[in-house]
Amino acid sequence: MRIVDVDIESLNSAARRGRVRSPETQQLVDTIDSLGPGEGKAILLEPGQTAQRARSRLAYAARIAGKRLQIVVQDDRVLFALSRRRPRRRRAKAED
Repeated sequence: MRIVDVDIESLNSAARRGRVRSPETQQLVDTIDSLGPGEGKAILLEPGQTAQRARSRLAYAARIAGKRLQIVVQDDRVLFALSRRRPRRRRAKAED
């Protein structure tokens, strides 16, 4: 293996090779991006599709989109909404 120096501009302009997303995953990412607070969506399971697989794909799409989701499996559908952000706790300062 040989390691050589490169110009940072060529690195930034190079095509990203990452994982190619399926149309279904891209559709989930777009849907997650369009979700607003207090809004929910559901994936209706098709014959041959398992809830676990749909939930896993949804969690993957949420990770790509950089969002936290609340995901619930109910009968033949997978429900999801943006997770509520909890305020950070402030620690009390120790008195000297």
